[in-house]
Amino acid sequence: MTTTESPRLTVPEPVRRPGFLRKLDWSLRIRRIEFFPVWLSVMLVPALLSVDTAADLLSGTFALTLVTVLAVVHIADMVNTLADREVDATYKSRLSEAVYGLGVRNVRRQIGVTAVVGAALAVALSAHTGHWDLLPLIAVETALVAQYSVPPLHFKTRGVFQPLIAVVIIIWIPMTIVVRALGGEFDWPLVATVAGVGAALIGIIVVNTAEDLPEDRAHGIRTSVIALGLPRAMVFATGMVCVGGTVAIAGLLAEGGPTFGLLPLVAAVGFAASHVLGTARLVRRKSEVDGLALLRPRAKLVPLQVATTGWATVIAAAFVLAGR
Repeated sequence: MTTTESPRLTVPEPVRRPGFLRKLDWSLRIRRIEFFPVWLSVMLVPALLSVDTAADLLSGTFALTLVTVLAVVHIADMVNTLADREVDATYKSRLSEAVYGLGVRNVRRQIGVTAVVGAALAVALSAHTGHWDLLPLIAVETALVAQYSVPPLHFKTRGVFQPLIAVVIIIWIPMTIVVRALGGEFDWPLVATVAGVGAALIGIIVVNTAEDLPEDRAHGIRTSVIALGLPRAMVFATGMVCVGGTVAIAGLLAEGGPTFGLLPLVAAVGFAASHVLGTARLVRRKSEVDGLALLRPRAKLVPLQVATTGWATVIAAAFVLAGR
């Protein structure tokens, strides 16, 4: 007697939905919170040069200014991470994973919510300080940083002008918001310090931009590195660091005179400039493939160089405030 066994039914394993902590981790990744210490230094420099005493920074004004600017920064970072999710899949896979883990719709929703919160904070800051010109300034800044990564303006594709635009919208305008909110005066030493440190920081970051050269080209993103070529882009970055650092030091020297607080900044700028110049020398007359192989290990020092330059400027600005 022949028996026929019934076919076994394969029950698919249930799809595991990510838990709260995983979603929180992804949400923090798309906001690039690892750069918060750098952003804090960028905000503290104009703040220290705009107040009369250190106690003024403990008032609610600076805290409100800080969270307002950070809301704008988070919008910029989230839009950039969303727009570059395919570009980042190779060398920044943790960012791409965060976008796809949350879902594109979810990321867009978070951008929208952050924009609403940022607008409310901008109104609150304007009302608190009585400086209603901050409202359009913050609104324009929000629109500009969002357009860095997406059409129609897509500033990231503007070739040699890309880092120059980045200085304006990523560093200078946020610093201007801080000065205006705290009632600082835009005298030439403060302007020189803000302009100089912004240029130096973006110059350092050009090295980081170079890492993504093949991926950016494949996706039609014409960065300054693609426009100039790797060797010339590194020379350009060196110039931004050297000129920017020198201008910042000159501004702080004019503001507070020679102090020991300038020594860390001189060392930080020297460290960054020599490293970027060393990278320029290494990639000179190399093929793009060989040049990138030499550049990528050195680019790992970019976060350290940005942090040391930013916080060394904070130290110098603190000495200026202490000497008033």
